[in-house]
Amino acid sequence: MAIRHSIAWFIMLIGVSATIFFFIQNEDALALNILFLSIYTAITILYFLRIFYYVDHHATLNEIYFLSLANIIPLIIIVVSPLFPIFEEVLLAFEVNVLPANEFLDLYITVPSLLAFPYLVVSSALLIRSFTRYQFIRITSQSERGPSAEWTAIFTFFIFGLLFLIAGAFASDLLGILYGLFFIFSGIGFILGK
Repeated sequence: MAIRHSIAWFIMLIGVSATIFFFIQNEDALALNILFLSIYTAITILYFLRIFYYVDHHATLNEIYFLSLANIIPLIIIVVSPLFPIFEEVLLAFEVNVLPANEFLDLYITVPSLLAFPYLVVSSALLIRSFTRYQFIRITSQSERGPSAEWTAIFTFFIFGLLFLIAGAFASDLLGILYGLFFIFSGIGFILGK
């Protein structure tokens, strides 16, 4: 467990050092991109190496830590992505016609969208497993009981579905809007299926 902290801190140290260097060189866009990517990489190492640690020790992932961070991290990425120059790297652009007003809405898939995607996949998998495998969601790794896994997943679908819709609309992020809709419709589907 300590090795993942060491790797994450080492990457953060290199990233912050490179950020300072490029700020001194007056290359602010590159400095901001490196800062964003170093923070993202450090958090990703901490999160996914903890998942691998649990899987290696045959422990379940029904912990609030995994469930909440798998939604909070991509939400933060989508919200802050317009602040960083890396957001300008558009991979796909879509123009959507909003029918009542007959206005066009531009939506993009950018590099930060792709960086948020692995967390969204893990989040979806954990939420669906809450209905099929887990009886409860542990508050800490040592908890013997916790809130109902099904109701936690349903509330998570609705709360984060709405938040992803808002964040996606704010950042013009297509992936955020699609996941927001997916989460809301999944929540509705699971409530109707109960």
